Amino acid sequence: MVVMNLELDNLLGFDDFKINFSYPRKIVNSTIKGEFLPNKTNFRFKKVNILLGVNASGKTTLGKAMMHIFNFIAYKSPGRLFESVKDKKRKAFFSIDFLRDEEMLYRVNCSLERSDKKEAEPKLSLEVYTAPIGRRDSYEICVRKLEQVKVKDDNKSSLDVLDSIKSFGWHFTFPDIGNTDIRIDKDVLSLDILKRVLKTLDTSITDVQKSDEVENSYVIRSRNGDVFIQNGKIIEDILSSGTKMGIDISYVISSICKGMHGFYYVDEKFTFIQTDIEQFLLGIMIDKLGPLEQLFFTSHNLDLLDMDLPVHSFTFLKKDENIEAVYPSDFIKKNDISIRNAFVNDVFGTTPDLSQLWDLGEFCDE
Repeated sequence: MVVMNLELDNLLGFDDFKINFSYPRKIVNSTIKGEFLPNKTNFRFKKVNILLGVNASGKTTLGKAMMHIFNFIAYKSPGRLFESVKDKKRKAFFSIDFLRDEEMLYRVNCSLERSDKKEAEPKLSLEVYTAPIGRRDSYEICVRKLEQVKVKDDNKSSLDVLDSIKSFGWHFTFPDIGNTDIRIDKDVLSLDILKRVLKTLDTSITDVQKSDEVENSYVIRSRNGDVFIQNGKIIEDILSSGTKMGIDISYVISSICKGMHGFYYVDEKFTFIQTDIEQFLLGIMIDKLGPLEQLFFTSHNLDLLDMDLPVHSFTFLKKDENIEAVYPSDFIKKNDISIRNAFVNDVFGTTPDLSQLWDLGEFCDE
């Protein structure tokens, strides 16, 4: 599953929002393997998308919008999308371009109307377009084909046109420090990966074992006491926030290594973890991504800008009146220029506004 383009209007926190995941020029000796279709190398996509931005800039909200759209396309259930309409007095809209394989580019356009009157039924208008991907085609060439091939069947309801889209997988994970429920699947989670990650994050942990007595359960052995995880529920929780996030991170890495989902949205899972560990584990995720797989990774950590990755791998989200995507690759044309230095010098217009804090000391004195 690969997302190529997304447009959102009047959904969640987004108005007239557009974000694109293609890139125009082939990168020689790129540190990211396979950012193109394996047998159609002109069709390039951003395999790794590192989203940076200040608080409330839209990183988590973008993931939730994509998750609602994926669920709608897969299960034809628009309830969450209707709940996401921000202003009930006007239409909401999304458009998404994506791939399931090397053969076809899909576009789904959807308009939603949700009245604030209880008796009024919500309305949905849906269009699905497809474009075959030729051997020499780029994404831009396929976009020009899209509007010419509309999926239509007069004998079907509007939602049933979604049946033409092949099934796809995804995994979204969001921060929730107060939650002790953790994604555990014994067929996915690697015990070796879990053990190594947790012992790195918490030096008091001595071992991690699968329980022989209870199905789908683990025991974390620690000098501070043992912790039991049963069906994703932590029993007698004494784990730090960073260690709990490490369990979820282990699941993501295990999933990527086994090619379980194809699309991954990892949102702020390293907030309580050292920056060098974050960079190292992100590097493993990137290295293990398979063909036609895509990773979205959100963070506040500017040290990620120092990683040896193509400039197009980074996108800043900023919010003034509306949320906006800013691409460093629009400003930096050569990889020998430091993205971090450009950010510090506010080349992208995305550094935090500190003006409200300048006089803070005077208020403290009062």
